[in-house]
Amino acid sequence: MTKKRKSFVGVTLALAVLGAAAWAEKAAPRSQRPEEYQSIKVMISPVSPLLEGPTRSYRSGQQIPVAISLTNTGRDPVYTCLSGDIYQDVPRLTLNGQLVSFTRWQNYVLQTAARERTCQKEDLPDEALLMPNEPKLVDFLVVVDDRSDPTGALAWYDTLPPGHYELSVQRHFGCCDGPMAESNIVNFDITP
Repeated sequence: MTKKRKSFVGVTLALAVLGAAAWAEKAAPRSQRPEEYQSIKVMISPVSPLLEGPTRSYRSGQQIPVAISLTNTGRDPVYTCLSGDIYQDVPRLTLNGQLVSFTRWQNYVLQTAARERTCQKEDLPDEALLMPNEPKLVDFLVVVDDRSDPTGALAWYDTLPPGHYELSVQRHFGCCDGPMAESNIVNFDITP
């Protein structure tokens, strides 16, 4: 083997080892102290079905996506786990003060994930670095999927009737469980 080829093989091998180490570090969530979670503010915002910007009005049968942002209100950067809304975000939706039930499918998925500990066994969580006082979009939650042109999103609720709704989200800061924080409450209307 020539000297250039040996050098190329050596560099390639070194890059592969470094890449594997970086991936392993990224896949392993960093441990956090409970007080770090207290400095994270959870904000939700209903957005248009095409994710073009905030909105507070939908037609019955339209998709209702909600953006989830986190803001670190502390002085030091903080890592937070990101694993998916089925494990981390639990919405609370009311219509005229009455709690709206999740879809049967969503209840089944929640029960199955809890019973089989799916998050702990199969999902590879990711993490986000939250810099002080810089809001960061970390997730979207689909309240209702589009009835006429379904996207296949795992929606939390069936098509909602017209009315005035209030929504909040409880977010787990651990990848699969752990401390929770309540988001702001948002209002939106559904028209016929």
